[in-house]
Amino acid sequence: MENENILKGLNSAQREAVLAKDGAFVVVAGAGSGKTTVLSRRVANLIYDGVEPNQILLLTFTRASAKEMIERARRLHERAIDVTGGTFHSIAHRLVTENRTMLGFPEKLTILDPEDVKASFRKIAAEIGDKDENFPKAAALAKMHSFALNTGRDIEDIIADRHEDFIYATNFVTECREAYKKFKRERGLLDYDDLLVAWDKMLDHPEVAKKIRKMFRYVLVDEHQDSNFLQCSIIEKLGGPTPNVMVVGDPAQSIYGFRGSAPRTMFAFMEAWPGIKMINLEVNYRSTASILGVANAVDRSMRERFERQLKPVPNNFGTDPLLVKVPGIDDEASFIADEILEKKLNGVELHEQAVLVRSMTQARHVEAEFMSRKIPYRVVGGMKIVEAAHIKDLLSLARTVTNPMDEPAWIRVLTKARRIGDKKALKIFNAVRDAYQSGNDLSKVVIASAGKSEDIGDLVAARDAMALNIPPVEALSMAVERMKPIFELVYKEDWKTRQSDLKAVVDLADKHVDLAEFLSQVTLDYSVDKKSEGSPMDDSERPVTISTVHSAKGLEWDVVFIPSFIDGHIPSLFTRDIDGEEEERRVLYVAVTRPRKELVFVKRSLDREGRMVSPSRFEDIFLDMVVERKIGLERRPAGFEMGGLRASIDVFG
Repeated sequence: MENENILKGLNSAQREAVLAKDGAFVVVAGAGSGKTTVLSRRVANLIYDGVEPNQILLLTFTRASAKEMIERARRLHERAIDVTGGTFHSIAHRLVTENRTMLGFPEKLTILDPEDVKASFRKIAAEIGDKDENFPKAAALAKMHSFALNTGRDIEDIIADRHEDFIYATNFVTECREAYKKFKRERGLLDYDDLLVAWDKMLDHPEVAKKIRKMFRYVLVDEHQDSNFLQCSIIEKLGGPTPNVMVVGDPAQSIYGFRGSAPRTMFAFMEAWPGIKMINLEVNYRSTASILGVANAVDRSMRERFERQLKPVPNNFGTDPLLVKVPGIDDEASFIADEILEKKLNGVELHEQAVLVRSMTQARHVEAEFMSRKIPYRVVGGMKIVEAAHIKDLLSLARTVTNPMDEPAWIRVLTKARRIGDKKALKIFNAVRDAYQSGNDLSKVVIASAGKSEDIGDLVAARDAMALNIPPVEALSMAVERMKPIFELVYKEDWKTRQSDLKAVVDLADKHVDLAEFLSQVTLDYSVDKKSEGSPMDDSERPVTISTVHSAKGLEWDVVFIPSFIDGHIPSLFTRDIDGEEEERRVLYVAVTRPRKELVFVKRSLDREGRMVSPSRFEDIFLDMVVERKIGLERRPAGFEMGGLRASIDVFG
């Protein structure tokens, strides 16, 4: 019977979660406890129980996660391919675009990425503000605006709590926010936050909410500890008075407070509906018992937590974690490189080893050591594809085709041409806007308005190629070829290394039939690894990973090194209060739950300038669970003070 395959190999808690059907459920999924297995098998089981696949909504925090879970479910039931899955933003985008008339949006809509948002605030602030005053810059304005929306807090509260230096500019910030809303409305623009706000407001309308709940009868949410106030509001409204909602997450892994998420969301969800049931996944299938001892100790040190204890699978003991003390920063890098090479000789491949840091500044010395020894490595930074300048140039040009009223996109691409600055670009855009509203040829208007710019012909030719009624992969390929002379001038010696990125974007377009749909998806979902310049990559050998803890979330390796285990790194130097320190504990928890077999902390006595540093204040949490080692002679730099000597020296005499 098919259902037997769904339950095969599951422990009792996993079985309970998979078989759960109607009602509200919180699944507290400890690190390595098989939550992906649980979610994918529950999807398949719901379909076997007669639920239509397209009435199951699977919300995840990455497009890849949704794709993986649906594929796993499809292996158990072929109809799982029709499950609705994706990120909050991608599902919101579909709801908004397919119901744009009801929401009062124009036919052509563009999604602004974070850089476009900052550029828009920069323009608005320049128009509103007095340049003699120290008003917040565009990046701060965008951050405050987004944080207020995602946390449901008043902007005055956000400024007083997080940006107290700008309390005097509260009226200016409020005025900029209102102008930003008007700017978007007039040009058919939305940003990431607008998509969620629109979905949330749709669920406030009784008839619309009823239809959406009928559309999504069963809701599953992955990584719920990372949901912010706005996303939680959507989840609760999707459930309604008789919810069929299951959220899965681990409050100890809530490390995205800067996006408005907080571990409290998991606890608050328990209060959302009466009769809600909690299921605890405590068996860890990843790490050894000794590593889990450290993880449990970190978890117990947190103020607010679910009562649970990660347990290893039977007979998975492993070696005790190490806490290695070295004299200085060079000794630290040398030790890590030595250990990685030695472990490779003993059968642990390079790609099964990782160096995790709280801040990438604490990885530079390790990176330099790897380069000097020609150890292949990659630096994972989880950079969104639209953050790469040359890719953003290409996508902005495409956006001027799908929405000719997209001012930020026009300004960006026009200023890539020689002899065109911001003021002239705005003048050209105004001419384009008038021509578009009058139904005139935009290409002719751009050329006529640009004057003597040598590059405008190539830019217009690239845009015309994108406007052809051909598959987007072909249109983008032609556009890249026509933009090549401009790219070569703008990016000079970097151009050759950037070409492969553009090819990757063009290849992504092959999966789409419509340029507008491709642009929306690439803006919302696709990401690309950021690799360090100069990394001595050897295609014949998969590399060691250097990563921030935030980018390592969800990943695992056989061996994990945590260097610079000192105050100022873990916990961060910027930890301001108790809540900040709690988040740093959660960062540490994520780091120590990444290794399968070996965990190595490295601390040093001196900083880069030879000054004494303090060990991490978190060391005491698990000191009795690690083996301490000391490498090299501890150096104590001599002071320069000359005792009680009294002398009078006239330096300028």
